[in-house]
Amino acid sequence: MRKLSYQPGGSLAHRLYPLTKFAWLLIITTIVFIIQEGILLMATAVIGLLLLILINPSIWKIRGFRLAFITGSALFILYLLFDKTGIMLFNPGLELLSITSGGVSMGLRYSGRFLLIIFISYIFILTTDPSDLAYALMRFGLPYRYGFMLVTALRLAPVMEDEAQTIYRAQLARGVRYDQLNLRRMLLILQQFLTPLLIGALRRADKLVFSMEGRGFGASPHRTFRKRATASRLDLIISIAIFLYLSLVITLNYWSPI
Repeated sequence: MRKLSYQPGGSLAHRLYPLTKFAWLLIITTIVFIIQEGILLMATAVIGLLLLILINPSIWKIRGFRLAFITGSALFILYLLFDKTGIMLFNPGLELLSITSGGVSMGLRYSGRFLLIIFISYIFILTTDPSDLAYALMRFGLPYRYGFMLVTALRLAPVMEDEAQTIYRAQLARGVRYDQLNLRRMLLILQQFLTPLLIGALRRADKLVFSMEGRGFGASPHRTFRKRATASRLDLIISIAIFLYLSLVITLNYWSPI
């Protein structure tokens, strides 16, 4: 199972300017809650899934993706089973299995909304180098101390995850039982798990501080950049295409009798 992190590649999404992708991530996430038509949301989610598969054909092996996909699908099924408003579309003789227009509409709306946010978030994470994003934000005006903090946090997250897995396996090897827990024992085991993890994080932060001081971090008010990525014509073309599609979706949402 692969980690959910940046995956190098040569797709169009990889070649986009990080701030372009970040801006559209925020815009689409906002518009998702404006659109109420379930069919439009689900259709857009399907497009997002197809783009995600084109960008990374092994997306099903990325950690957490299968669970998110199953959760979104289960959300649709739950609305089909328990929302009985609207016109009856299918009645097999058992009320629980009957399907109504209200259940289909609400299922498509909330499931499509959930899946679409998941898909575009995965696209952003898998195609955006955290360092490039931080450097772009710093060139846009973010103080480089905060940019360095962002890069460090993103880079240390997988390291902390590996360390947590090491601690978990070490405790299993020492006979710690995670499958037989009551509330009191769970709090004790949680303390025993978090203590070495916290100590390791503090040690790593202490080493990082000495390393930064030795390299003169913060001595200059300005920062130079080895890579000077800028927005290109591709960003403009993709932005226009997304804008036109979202405009069409919003128009259909408010004026189409779907």
